[in-house]
Amino acid sequence: MRLIWYIVILFIAYGSLYPFDFELGRALPADFSQWLFSWHHRTIRSDLIANILLFIPYGFFSALTIKEEKRQWPLLWLVLTFIGGFLFALFLQLLQFYLPSRIPEAADALTNTIGILIGFAIAGFTNSQRVQRLIPRGLRFQLTPALLVLVLWLAWQFFPYIPVFESKQFGDGLDQIAKSSWSLELWLERVLFWMVFYYVLERVVAKKYNINVIIGITLFVLIIKLAMYRSYLGWSEISAVPLAILLHAYLGHSFRVALIAVGAAVLFVWQNLFPWQWQTTLNSFEWKPFDNFLTGSTWHNLSALLRESLLLASFGYFLGKWLSSYRTAGIVLTLFVVVITALQFFIVGKQPDSTSIIMALVLAILFQRLARIAP
Repeated sequence: MRLIWYIVILFIAYGSLYPFDFELGRALPADFSQWLFSWHHRTIRSDLIANILLFIPYGFFSALTIKEEKRQWPLLWLVLTFIGGFLFALFLQLLQFYLPSRIPEAADALTNTIGILIGFAIAGFTNSQRVQRLIPRGLRFQLTPALLVLVLWLAWQFFPYIPVFESKQFGDGLDQIAKSSWSLELWLERVLFWMVFYYVLERVVAKKYNINVIIGITLFVLIIKLAMYRSYLGWSEISAVPLAILLHAYLGHSFRVALIAVGAAVLFVWQNLFPWQWQTTLNSFEWKPFDNFLTGSTWHNLSALLRESLLLASFGYFLGKWLSSYRTAGIVLTLFVVVITALQFFIVGKQPDSTSIIMALVLAILFQRLARIAP
C-alpha cells in the first residue's frame, strides 16, 4: 500500500507543477506573510472541487498504509500525515510562484487538506470493523478491485461534479439530447460502460439485483446526470442503456465477464488506431506523461482522461476475473497497451506517448494490491 501512496504523491506533484516551465529568477511576493496568511479563496467552484478531489487519494492511501503496517499510535500517525499533507500542498503552492502559467494561492493548500480528511474518512468507512458493524450489511463497502472500477465509473459519469437542480438545467439537458447525433462508437462504449457499472455495483454491495431495481437505479443515475452542469447525455447513451440492462440481466456470468473484457480491448484498439491509415514514416513520441490531457480545455481533457482510465480499468478488471489472476491480467494489460502505443508510430495523425502505458502500470499495481488486501 505504501507503493500506491508514493505513486499518488508523485501524480499530485506532477499535476500541480505541470508544465514545469520554471523561471527560478522570479521573486516571491513583496509581502509574503500577507500571501501566506490570506485564506480568501478566489478560484471558481470547479477549481475548488478539483483541489479537494486531488488530495482525497493522498488521505485514503496514507491511512491504509498506516493500517497495513500496524503502526503503534495510529491516531498520532494520522495527525502527522495530515500535517505533512498540508505542508506538502503548501510547498507545491510555493513552487508555483516560479511557474508563469500558475497562480499560487495559500488557500488552495487549505482546501487540499479537506480532501485529505475526506480520504481518511473513506478509508475508515471501507476498512474499520467498528464502523462496518454500525452499517447495514447491504450497504457495507470493502476495498476491492470492483470498488476501484466503480469509483472510476462514477467519476467519469458525473464529471464535472457540479449539480444544478434547476428546471433550466433539466431543460438544457433534454435539449442537448434532442440535438445530439447518434454515434456507433459512442453507443458501443456506453453499452460496455453501463454493463461494467451493473456488474461492479453488485460486487461492491454483494447483492444481486433484479431487472426492476436495475432499471430504477439507471433512471436515478440518468436524472442526476441531467442535473449536472455541462450534461453530455445524448441519443447514443439513451439508446445504449436498454441493451446494457438486457445483456446484464439475461447473459450468464462467465459470458458477461468475457464479453466486457474483449469489448474493452476492441474499443481501446478502435479509439487509438482508427481510421487505420498506415504510413511509412514514424510519428514522434511524446515522453512527457499526460501532456495531451493537461493542455487546452481542462473540462474536455479531464473527461477524456477519466474515460480512458475507466476503459483500461474495465479491461484489466474483467480480464482478471476471466483469468482468475489479477497478476496475469496486469501483465497482459500493460503489454497490450505497449503494443497499441507502438502501432501508433505507423498510423496517420496519431501521437504515441507514455500516458496510457503509465496508466496501465498503475492500474495493474492497484488491482494486485487491492485484491491482496480484500477479504
